[in-house]
Amino acid sequence: MLQWQGRAVDVRAVGRFVVRSTRRAALTLLGFLLIGLGLAGLVLPVLPGWLLIIAGFAVLSREYSWAHSGLAFARRHAARSGQKLRTLATRRSTRAGDREEPSGEVLIDLTTLPEESEEARFASGG
Repeated sequence: MLQWQGRAVDVRAVGRFVVRSTRRAALTLLGFLLIGLGLAGLVLPVLPGWLLIIAGFAVLSREYSWAHSGLAFARRHAARSGQKLRTLATRRSTRAGDREEPSGEVLIDLTTLPEESEEARFASGG
């Protein structure tokens, strides 16, 4: 132990405290950064929102007990939204299967009068 102004200081204990505090701060920063990106990903189509939120809570749950409940909440909501997407995709595929294929025939609408063609307007000068 070293003596510093009459106090005993254990250098190893101080070193462990600094390392532990730095690690906790880095994990906290990384976790909240991932959660923030995940929240942005919920509205932006480019980022995988729920995946980043779950990853952020997983990082935070290593250091904070309250993050465990947040992780469970995020997993539940991700599972629900995934189920909704699968249901929606199934409904759309069954609706698409009910539709008839186009026959290749041409339909001409004769209920409206055709407008004067571009060539006729150009030739008349108007």
